[in-house]
Amino acid sequence: MRKPFIQRLKERANPQQVVILALQLIPDSFAIAFSAITAYNFRFPDSRDLVDGKPAIAQFEYRGILTVLVLSWISFMVASGIYRFSHSTLVIFNLRMIIKRSFAFFFFLGFLSFILKASFSRSVFLVMLASGLVYLFLVRISIYALILRPLILKKRVSSNLMIVGREKKDLEEHSEWLISNRSLGFTIASRLVCPAINSTWIEEFDKLLRYKKINEVLLLPGMESDPNFSKFIHYCEDLDIHVNWIPLDSGNLGYWLIPSPQEGIPFLTFEKSEISVLWRLVKRVFDLVFAITVMLLLSPVFVAIGIAVLVSSGWPIFYSQKRVGLNGRTFKFYKFRSMVKDADKIVHEVENVHAGDHVIFKNKQDPRITPVGRILRKYSLDELPQFLNVLNNSMSVVGPRPALPSEVSIYNSIYERRLIAKPGITGPWQISGRSDLDLRTSVALDLNYLINWSFTRDLWIIVSTVGAVFKGKGAY
Repeated sequence: MRKPFIQRLKERANPQQVVILALQLIPDSFAIAFSAITAYNFRFPDSRDLVDGKPAIAQFEYRGILTVLVLSWISFMVASGIYRFSHSTLVIFNLRMIIKRSFAFFFFLGFLSFILKASFSRSVFLVMLASGLVYLFLVRISIYALILRPLILKKRVSSNLMIVGREKKDLEEHSEWLISNRSLGFTIASRLVCPAINSTWIEEFDKLLRYKKINEVLLLPGMESDPNFSKFIHYCEDLDIHVNWIPLDSGNLGYWLIPSPQEGIPFLTFEKSEISVLWRLVKRVFDLVFAITVMLLLSPVFVAIGIAVLVSSGWPIFYSQKRVGLNGRTFKFYKFRSMVKDADKIVHEVENVHAGDHVIFKNKQDPRITPVGRILRKYSLDELPQFLNVLNNSMSVVGPRPALPSEVSIYNSIYERRLIAKPGITGPWQISGRSDLDLRTSVALDLNYLINWSFTRDLWIIVSTVGAVFKGKGAY
């Protein structure tokens, strides 16, 4: 029998979760309040728009309406589950849900004002929404980067996860992956081999629950074939344990898996993960604005690096290499030269730290790297000329890692999915270990990026790249 809501809330809401909830709700409320102030000042920039100190509006007073909008916006986000106690809302940076809920709220407001024919400036709605999303983004990213992420990495904030699978080998593989991706916010509390979901195994499962607090269960591929699979999910639901399931053991396929039930049969349909024309336009405009802004702001740095390369090792300052981009088209890939001249001709003299069949050549102690080049590589300064590639439309600011022709030549049909988007100066590989990653992990990160693309994720990757660059991890 399901426990009463209050009892379930008391059991699940520990002090840490309440503090994190406050760290999200209170700053979000201030952000929304500031959006109302911004909208008000936009509508009434000076006293000439006021009559006897009050807004000149036929039926309502703007201040009162904006106050109601602030309270309604916050209440709508609370009611829609953004702040509920769960791993997905407390641990994961949840800006996408905020944007969707905010657009839904203002769409409803616009529809309501049209029906009621309210004499309220529509531009105030737009300014409040736009400024509110900007403020929410800044607040969320600050709270996550300064407070929540450090707590997650130190395991002070996490969800206790039990991994359940058919074989011990599968448990170990997925455990290693979760441990290496600590930023996901999971702590592996237990691993349990499950040959079959029966009464004997359920007793063992219950025994573990008495000694360890479990918030989440991860069911590995193959578990779905058990006849009691759905019963076990219902059982976990009654215990207020959230269930996750990996339905395929083939990694990232580069396609969306869209639930499409056919007369009650749970079909999963493969659909291409293509960015719409509108979002491609938005991404391109952002790329141009961002690239031009960075090149203008860092122009002294460009000049200083050019002089340092020239003085230390002579011409040329830049290094170009053939890479494969969108739809398999090749392009010239620009970097500041960080190696001695004609370094490609003596590559056979240096050992590759990766496996012999790895297409990416890396060595931490590569003797071809100049002293200046070693500094440039450590902080990724050698990659700044790639903004020229952004300007000529061969690259994007965020995207898959630019592939070498030798790498593409050994791609299978799944890996080729990386070529449906322009490569990026930064991307998921840049914030996840860079040169320390093997080829399979690097490609998997790119495929995951493509099938889960969003503009907000691009912004998050850009911000995360700044931290990764300063740490210099995997850069050599």
